[in-house]
Amino acid sequence: MNTNRKGSFQDLNALFVFGACSVLLIHILGFFIEAQAEYPWNDDIEALGIILFRFGRSLFIFATGMLLFYWYKHKDMDWAAFWRKRWKVIVLPYVIWTAIYTVCKLQSLDPTVLVPQFLDSLLTGSSFYHLYYIPLYLQLNLLFLLCKRLFERYLTFPLLTFLFFLQIGVYLVYHYLFVDPLVFGIDWTSHPLLELAQHSYIYGQNYAYMYLFHFSLGAYAGLYVENWRTWVNRLRVPFSLLTTIFAVWIAARYLSGDATYEDSLNIFHPLYFVYTTSFLAAFYPVSSFLGNIPVLSGWLSKLAKHNMAIYLVHPFILFLLESHVIFRLNWSTPVLIAVMFVITPPLCIFLYEHTFLSYWTRGGRPKPQKRRNLVIKTHSA
Repeated sequence: MNTNRKGSFQDLNALFVFGACSVLLIHILGFFIEAQAEYPWNDDIEALGIILFRFGRSLFIFATGMLLFYWYKHKDMDWAAFWRKRWKVIVLPYVIWTAIYTVCKLQSLDPTVLVPQFLDSLLTGSSFYHLYYIPLYLQLNLLFLLCKRLFERYLTFPLLTFLFFLQIGVYLVYHYLFVDPLVFGIDWTSHPLLELAQHSYIYGQNYAYMYLFHFSLGAYAGLYVENWRTWVNRLRVPFSLLTTIFAVWIAARYLSGDATYEDSLNIFHPLYFVYTTSFLAAFYPVSSFLGNIPVLSGWLSKLAKHNMAIYLVHPFILFLLESHVIFRLNWSTPVLIAVMFVITPPLCIFLYEHTFLSYWTRGGRPKPQKRRNLVIKTHSA
């Protein structure tokens, strides 16, 4: 282990790539499942693909927690530099793309219509589906700022176990308050605290507290990397079996009608929560192995670096393909899915790079490489 933590960390590259691919896949499948009349195929396969690959955001949150605590553990932080970097790389492109999506959605340049919707979309990530992850990512960085010292001192495996069951408990509280209520007749608009409770249920996926366990699991893995690697490697077979069992269980509940399609999409359900956690633990050794293969490491590293590009821009690319391209192609639905899946990432990366201010200030030229000092070895006579 490189104790000064300089250089690169390859363990998570494949996990980032897989997470981005899972998000892209479910959004492609989501379009085709809504357009069965125009693009007929097996809707059960499409639905199961969406259901079983819906854990992408949890993978990102785990990886975010791990990277933050791996790179910055026990270091004095320059918080101004920390937030400045995120402003350039995350916030500014997010603002630009939120504006693009808002204009596309409203099809208006009237400031009285555009500005209120833009500001609301900016805060909530609602300008296009799945963009709420960007405000959520910033919340996680704020959580890191507030809890860094506490996590470094107090985050232990027993505390993780407590957070695991606490996360399930939060789901059960919401379920028996709002979905299958044990107490009827509550007027959720009668008091600000009750309104806040209802809001936290309806919009829970937008807030960091609903992902506290997986962020904390990532933090634990980042703080104790060698222990984490040893643990998941030793238990990779049991975790793989557990993942398979829960995947079959979730699929069987949907196919048998015991769970509706909407219920099966709930990643906070205890079954899905355990499924996601076991998948994370089972896939981590695979990600670490792939990330350290010389033939793949460079390719995975580049794709992982552009993870945010795929996440932020892919709705726009899919919108263009779905609205203006694929209906002109007399191809089968599986072929259309495959083609959209392959061509979307490079288009996302191309457009994302063009939203950087630095790209335009350089006149479109590539970023210059840092010069390395030349060391000349000599042999004395």
